[in-house]
Amino acid sequence: MKSENDLIQRLENHRTPPPDGFVERVMESLPTWRMQRSAGFWPRQGRWIAPALAGAAVALLAVFAVGHRAGPVETAAVNFHFELHAPGADKVELLGTFNNWMTDDIVLVGPDASGHWTATVELPEGRHEYIFLVDGERWLADPKAATHRPDGFGRVNTVINIYEENNA
Repeated sequence: MKSENDLIQRLENHRTPPPDGFVERVMESLPTWRMQRSAGFWPRQGRWIAPALAGAAVALLAVFAVGHRAGPVETAAVNFHFELHAPGADKVELLGTFNNWMTDDIVLVGPDASGHWTATVELPEGRHEYIFLVDGERWLADPKAATHRPDGFGRVNTVINIYEENNA
């Protein structure tokens, strides 16, 4: 079996040039309006360089001017209350898109007398997914939440959409 380079070389050698005068005959057979239009579109002898550079400079100035005027986009943060009923647990953690799924980042407080663990977390507005990790080994979706989604690893994440009116 020949290598890929040999095959490419054989294809390159297989190309045949057009017959003498073919390109000229094709160009002569084109309507004259096409020739005039293309001549105006493609200036000759480098006449396009100055307008092109001027246009590029104006575009760059516009981009930088708009970039400096517009301040950073600030999204509202909302305090969101998380709660899980896990009476026999020693530790409950909250992992999600808002903390890059990091363990030991958000540890819920509890349990209270009825076995509830809670945390209030300031979250930016938008869509978030999360899951509870109980005692470092049990993954639990929020049973009180309305929306869940498979995470692709055999577990189910809880999906929430946070907007400022959720806090009201």
